Amino acid sequence: MRLSALFSDGMVLQRNQDNRIWGYTEPECKITGLLGEKTFEGYAEENGYFSISLPQCPVGGPYQLTIKADEEIVIQDVLVGDVFLLGGQSNMELPLSRTVEMFREELQQTNEPYIRMFEVPKEYEFLEERENVVNGSWIKASEDTLLQFSAVGYFTGKALKDCYHIPIGLIQTAVGGTPAKSWCCEETIRRMGYYIEELEQCKVSGYTKEVEHEELEREQEWLQEGRKAFSGTPIRTGTVTVPGRWNHNELSDFHGAIKLRKHFTVTREELAYPAEILLGTFIDVDVTYINGTYVGETPYQYPPRIYRIPEGVLKEGDNVVEVHAFVQRDSGGFMPGKQYCIRLGEKRDIFLNLAGTWEYEIMKDMPILPPTTFFIYKAAGMYNGMLSPVHNWKISAFLFYQGESDTEHPERYTKEMKALIKDWRNLWGENYPFVYVQLAGFSGGNLEEQGTEWAEFRAAQEKILLEENTAMACIYDVGEFNDLHPLDKKTVGNRIALCLKKILYKEDVLASGPVLSDAFVSGEGKVTIRFASIGEGLCTRENRNIVHGIELRDTEGNFRKANATIEGQEVIVTSDGIKNPTGVRYAWKDCPMEANLYNRKGLPALPFSRVLG
Repeated sequence: MRLSALFSDGMVLQRNQDNRIWGYTEPECKITGLLGEKTFEGYAEENGYFSISLPQCPVGGPYQLTIKADEEIVIQDVLVGDVFLLGGQSNMELPLSRTVEMFREELQQTNEPYIRMFEVPKEYEFLEERENVVNGSWIKASEDTLLQFSAVGYFTGKALKDCYHIPIGLIQTAVGGTPAKSWCCEETIRRMGYYIEELEQCKVSGYTKEVEHEELEREQEWLQEGRKAFSGTPIRTGTVTVPGRWNHNELSDFHGAIKLRKHFTVTREELAYPAEILLGTFIDVDVTYINGTYVGETPYQYPPRIYRIPEGVLKEGDNVVEVHAFVQRDSGGFMPGKQYCIRLGEKRDIFLNLAGTWEYEIMKDMPILPPTTFFIYKAAGMYNGMLSPVHNWKISAFLFYQGESDTEHPERYTKEMKALIKDWRNLWGENYPFVYVQLAGFSGGNLEEQGTEWAEFRAAQEKILLEENTAMACIYDVGEFNDLHPLDKKTVGNRIALCLKKILYKEDVLASGPVLSDAFVSGEGKVTIRFASIGEGLCTRENRNIVHGIELRDTEGNFRKANATIEGQEVIVTSDGIKNPTGVRYAWKDCPMEANLYNRKGLPALPFSRVLG
């Protein structure tokens, strides 16, 4: 008998729905079973396939599931509660292990065995819609498996479990970097017409494996050539400031292998403490040594570099950290705004600063490494490979955090997301609630010269709310200008949970921050703004009445910072330099960190840009 890997110890069934068990056994074989104390039975078809309804059980558990056909399978520790599908890309996939710096104490005290997750294997498929999950297992939010959880999924589940006191199941299908098109079905891709050529190419027999093999060999050869250079003689030397991107210095066009070195001093007293090194994030690859001893490495740019220093490596007096780094594609450098230090102590509260001037030695200039072809990013691949095999599992709602890979075409994205929502609901055969996350703030480490591309994309995301039974969690305020993967996934999870309380659990709650309802010129150089979803009233993050992040547009189309204050239930905007404002906008940047308008429930005002007539 063959069952989906979803049917395994620790699984969570959806309450109040017709759950089913499916798989293959001997043709026309009779199948009997027991869930808790309730029986079920059915027959396999001529090809051996079966799909049988399971009896409903009270919320809770644990129950035992026994199924008998050509053999007997017993599944232990089955819970009944609410199950959620986690979709999207890296910020949904991001595990709790990446958030330890922010939630260390909370996670050390966490033991939530009634919150569980199943991670679907990350596999693409272009030739057919798969019908079964072959590998995987359910894990619990406790002990050794806690840090493997999707951080957003865990914090959402924790908020719901604490409120409703029911088991929570999470089915993780998110994959880093995936665009919306990879989660749409083939029929939808062909109907929209944007990606038919790439879809057809990926369906050619042997094509994907051949490309993957060639590109893996190319990347390994590139890295191998670079590694050899570290044992040679530098071709040029200099100094560079850490942190800092290399966009505008003598290394801006450098690609290849480079050594970076910094000396630091350790006292005898400091040697007694446990130690780790923090090197922010580096673009692209680092291998780090202290006093010649290897302490850690990271193969791509996004993860934080936090490496434990083995006992005995540090010494009294002068020490040296040396980074063997590879800059592969973009301009290199250490991301601004991160910590660069040796951190000491059980409480991690002693710091030896590593920021400042570092020496560098260029070991080898190399050609830019061509981009890798990720087939998980291609149209329909993840829909077939990851969604299709779980669609028979009953759930409560879809939770979706994605968009970073689609910011270049916001208008197309709105259309794609509406199609995606329809595809998912059709696949499950249910009009499940669809809760999605608007992008957090991010500006590539640059605050002074950031653009508005992500602001325009957030506006495209907001339009998706026109689809029925949807809700959006607005989170630009918890973004980080220097990190595509901001750490505060707890706020994200809590806001998703608030959306679910409203559209799934039908509670009368305010789940959105202030939403622009009207803006009009109310005097010379003066604009009045009104909002919906203000609840008990408007406020600012600092609990003052001065609003930051609002700009007015002059008659020539230029936006300038404006003065804005909360007056009752309105925001009044003025500008001495603009007598006839033609437009107003708020939080209209890639990373609008200064934007501070909220309602008194602590939910941020949605970004907006409005033409004034």
